[in-house]
Amino acid sequence: MPRSPILLCTVILAATACSDSSTGPTTSNIPDVAALLAEMSPATVSTVVSLASPLAGAALEAVGTPDPATCPYSSSTGFFTCPSTTSSGLTFTEMFRLIDAAGNTQAKADGGTSAIESKTTVKGTLTSTPSSGLVNNSYTVDGSSDQTLSGIRTDKHTLNGTSTMHVSGKVQIGSALVPDEETVTQTATNLVLPNTKAGQKWPQSGTLALDLSENPNDPLVAEVLHMQMTFDGTSVVNVTITDFLGTRSCKVDLASSSGFQACL
Repeated sequence: MPRSPILLCTVILAATACSDSSTGPTTSNIPDVAALLAEMSPATVSTVVSLASPLAGAALEAVGTPDPATCPYSSSTGFFTCPSTTSSGLTFTEMFRLIDAAGNTQAKADGGTSAIESKTTVKGTLTSTPSSGLVNNSYTVDGSSDQTLSGIRTDKHTLNGTSTMHVSGKVQIGSALVPDEETVTQTATNLVLPNTKAGQKWPQSGTLALDLSENPNDPLVAEVLHMQMTFDGTSVVNVTITDFLGTRSCKVDLASSSGFQACL
């Protein structure tokens, strides 16, 4: 079934506006690593996980953000590696590194830490349940994310990176079991996250792009879609969508659900 741009816009809206973290410099000279990891999470892998599979998205939310104190540092890789967590048949891993102003990796956070990079993976099998819409089958999930949050010593935390999720399985449509395979990629480019301490709700600048490929081996139901949203600090964003209907651009007010209709 063709994926509605309204659904895609809504999920991306959740990724950019629903973080509980307060973007901005902390009162301490040493950055709060746990808060930074939490700040990155809503705008990264959770979005593509939820798009590809709501069940996987729910499992990811149950896992939460790792405690940096449990993530030992490796001098050979430059990353802090957190313990893996398994939920609903999916195994989640996360590792992160601290970066100073010169681009060097740090063994601990200090007054010179200026950026943080986080790498995550999500792999495993989701068992179907009658209420999930999947019947007598399971979904195989394989996803990864590599994101960097820079400017953490300023009030403009800037996100760059890519998250990709591949999900395959079967979905019941009527009385038929239909194979379903999806690959969803989300790319943040110079996305300045909202500073809630300053009363901001929307990304201040930058772009968030989403690419969807569904059932590429079945020409009857195959779908390819690209959507890009460009932010300017207001709820009104420029949206460009390319799908089987061609390419179209519009302005969408994310504060109003009816605004999505302009991109249909």
